[in-house]
Amino acid sequence: MGLTHPESPKRVLQYFDPQTNCAGATFAGLEPHDQSAITATDLLAVTTLAIDIPVLAIRRFLEDDNLMSSIEATLKALPKHALEETTEADFAAMAVFYDLVKASLARAGSRSSNSWVTSSKTTARKRPDLFPVRDNDVCKFLRIDRLGDRAKDWVVFRELMRDEAIRSELDGVIAKVNELNVESRSVLDKEPLRLLDVVLWTAARRCVRGSNI
Repeated sequence: MGLTHPESPKRVLQYFDPQTNCAGATFAGLEPHDQSAITATDLLAVTTLAIDIPVLAIRRFLEDDNLMSSIEATLKALPKHALEETTEADFAAMAVFYDLVKASLARAGSRSSNSWVTSSKTTARKRPDLFPVRDNDVCKFLRIDRLGDRAKDWVVFRELMRDEAIRSELDGVIAKVNELNVESRSVLDKEPLRLLDVVLWTAARRCVRGSNI
């Protein structure tokens, strides 16, 4: 796993360097944060992860009163604890919010929405402690790309976050990043789940696409 790779701290440091085009310093940290809505700031933050949000979806999130009301209600119904503390019962509320976001992201003229990557990144922007940033690279890296089920993926990430050895390795990576960050340019996300996402993604990009990240 990327947690044990000697280059992981450098990759994470680069990802959060605000002097680069990497999204780490902006995706979770872009202000303001509205806990009751998906805002223009949220949509802008999501686009930093190389995501194209359909224009109709933007209007839905920002102008559709009924959808805005539903988003507020489903956000409020989410479990108040982090992913590693969830039970199977918590997944019901998570699925309602996730599925509402996914349906809202459907392009004009589409009868169904399969924008699971955009949905994952949008929900992770709203609750980075609860929803992992799932994408093709990370899912392939973890060998869960064939599960085809958001809840099954959540279980995998939950168990990773519960594993004491993995959390210890993650803490070690963070400590090394802080040691390397002598100029204090990079500001890491506070949520461990988000940091795990970044470690996995940078490792996956290296393995799958030969990226320098």
